[in-house]
Amino acid sequence: MTSAPLAASLDPDSLAPEASDPEIGSVMRNEVVFCLPSTPADAIAKLLVDILSEIVVLVDRRPVGFVAKEDVIDHLIAGDIVVSGSDFAVRPPSTNVQARNMLRQSPLLVDEHQRLSEVVALMAQHERRLAVVTHEDETVVGMITPRELADFAIRQRNAVHA
Repeated sequence: MTSAPLAASLDPDSLAPEASDPEIGSVMRNEVVFCLPSTPADAIAKLLVDILSEIVVLVDRRPVGFVAKEDVIDHLIAGDIVVSGSDFAVRPPSTNVQARNMLRQSPLLVDEHQRLSEVVALMAQHERRLAVVTHEDETVVGMITPRELADFAIRQRNAVHA
C-alpha cells in the first residue's frame, strides 16, 4: 500500500469528467477521410470537396503526413492537374501529381483520451482545421474538424435548453 493519501492519487477527470469537456473520442468523427501517397491530386480534390481543408495520408493505417487544400489549388493553378478527374474504378488518373508530391509532414495527432478543450487549443495553436485521433499505438481511429466541433456545440446547447 502507498503512503500517499487516497484523495491525492485519484484523478478527478477520470472519476467524473465534465460534460462540457469530454474526451475527444466521444466527439470525433469515426470515419476517417484519407488518401494514400499514390492517390492522384484530382482524386484528392474530390475528397476535399467536403468541409475539409486538409486530408491525412496513411500507409498501413499509420499517418505519414497530410495534403493541404492550398497545395492542390496551387497545382491546379499551375496547370499540373486536369479538372476532368480520375475515378479509381472507371478512368485512369488524368494527372501525374500525387499525394506524395504535395505531402506535408506532421499531421496534427491527438490521443482519443485527450480533452476536447486541449484538442481545440492545439488546433488553434497550430492553425489546423483537422486533428487526427489516434489510439495508443498511433492507429488512426477518427478525426476532428470544425464540423464535429459545431455538432458537439449544438448538442450541448440543446441539452441546456431541453
